[in-house]
Amino acid sequence: MSTAPHHYPDTAWSILIAGRTGERGDRGTLIYTPDQAAEDIFVLLSGTVSLYLRSSEGRTLTLRIIEAGQLFGHVGAGDETHYDTFAEATSAVQYVRIPRNELAGLLASAPELGIALVEDMAQHRAVISQRLDEVAFKSVPARLASLLLDLARRHGGPHAASVPRHSHRQLAEMINAYRETVTKVINQFRDARLLEIDRSSITLVNVRRLEELAQS
Repeated sequence: MSTAPHHYPDTAWSILIAGRTGERGDRGTLIYTPDQAAEDIFVLLSGTVSLYLRSSEGRTLTLRIIEAGQLFGHVGAGDETHYDTFAEATSAVQYVRIPRNELAGLLASAPELGIALVEDMAQHRAVISQRLDEVAFKSVPARLASLLLDLARRHGGPHAASVPRHSHRQLAEMINAYRETVTKVINQFRDARLLEIDRSSITLVNVRRLEELAQS
């Protein structure tokens, strides 16, 4: 364990993490699972964390990727008894744990924190709901197009057209599809000149067509 660094992202969560001790984890570290009591919320200082569900057959569905400066473990702020997802580090990470029993005092001393927390929880639920709707009602090409557009905007803004390279397995887990199916669809997208792939990135060549596919 180490003291939380002073260079953490300047977000509303600075009140939550001020003076706290940071924890570190390697890639693959499980920060929490649905078997664990939801007694804390977390702020990610560095790295990325995947929030996902796992079926009894072992298949995973990635619901959201948490990035530095974002809060996760939202159910720890409510009255849920257990966490509702797995939270796994997808890179080396550093994060801060805030116990549920300390939140009331923090909210009383900083009302603006309560507003930010409510807004973030609503946004989190919207992201999860959208992901589940896509899995339930959209085809694999539509889900993959939507995911690539979302990743591009998350990393580069509303007009971005480049995505950091992900493996086919990672993309498949994010849209609840088989890796072989995702590989087939990616090849179709490349043949249709919708995207290009190199060692470090996926470039969206025809954003308009991908947007049309995402809505289909």
